[in-house]
Amino acid sequence: MKLKSGKLSEEQAIQVSKWKYEDEYKIYNLPGWETMIKEQYSLCDDLKRERFTSFVNEENELIGFINLLDEGDSIFFGIGINPKYCNKGIGKMITKLALYECKHKYPNKPVILEVRTWNKRAVNCYKSQGFEIIEVKQQETYIGKGEFYVMRCLNK
Repeated sequence: MKLKSGKLSEEQAIQVSKWKYEDEYKIYNLPGWETMIKEQYSLCDDLKRERFTSFVNEENELIGFINLLDEGDSIFFGIGINPKYCNKGIGKMITKLALYECKHKYPNKPVILEVRTWNKRAVNCYKSQGFEIIEVKQQETYIGKGEFYVMRCLNK
């Protein structure tokens, strides 16, 4: 699959709000767009959405997105994959593209992410792209407390 990158538009962000994951991955389902606006999600903010990159296929279907946040001494990496394309290697492909972008945009800064410890599918994806677990932490989320790995990839 060939992917084309671009800025994540509001229309695409609304699509993301409608993605529905199944089984244990349901916790990644977002509330409706109006709720997200009220709760000030980054996806709803034109300025914050500037740091998001979308990835579309040949049919211009939104396959996934990344969020790269420069935190000074590191880059915080977030990713979302269209549920139709999960577990098909797309996450690896998009993570690789994100790391390439970081290498050129933010040379010599490590890339950091957080992932739930039970999400082996994502953990394996990140490990395959050079991330390593550097910390385990408990964190409060909008759905309650969760255990997360903090992972780092040295951006060389």
